[in-house]
Amino acid sequence: MHSILKNVFMLSHQNADIMHSYDDPVPQNDYFVSKNIENTTRPDFAYVKHLLWMVFAASRGGQNRIRMVFELKRSPLNAHQLAKELELNYRAIQHHLHVLEKNNLISHIGQKYGTNYFLSPLLETNMKAFDELVLNLSRGKHDRKGVYLK
Repeated sequence: MHSILKNVFMLSHQNADIMHSYDDPVPQNDYFVSKNIENTTRPDFAYVKHLLWMVFAASRGGQNRIRMVFELKRSPLNAHQLAKELELNYRAIQHHLHVLEKNNLISHIGQKYGTNYFLSPLLETNMKAFDELVLNLSRGKHDRKGVYLK
């Protein structure tokens, strides 16, 4: 275990400026893989549309998750700020944040109470599909009942 930590420390210390770059490869060993953009797999558009449908339209709480995404689109917020803005229970906000993060639609920075949430790169690059889904839901083009926006 000590040698693993020593390896990680040495690699991160020597390559601190390229650890988060997609252009430069990170040294390969058992713990790191190359981060070239060509080697990363990106989900196809059909998968993303299905994911958005399942999280926002086909499950309970989709309306609140949509409202949360719109708030996070404006600026990163913590759970308490989201609860205050959306006038929802703090525990409900925590639950929805967990669901969104588990599905890689939001990311966070920080820990515990000070954790700020923001949109993930996956959702940002597919924002057009998200907006289309919300528009269709608000027009009633899908079989879910109710208006999704205030």
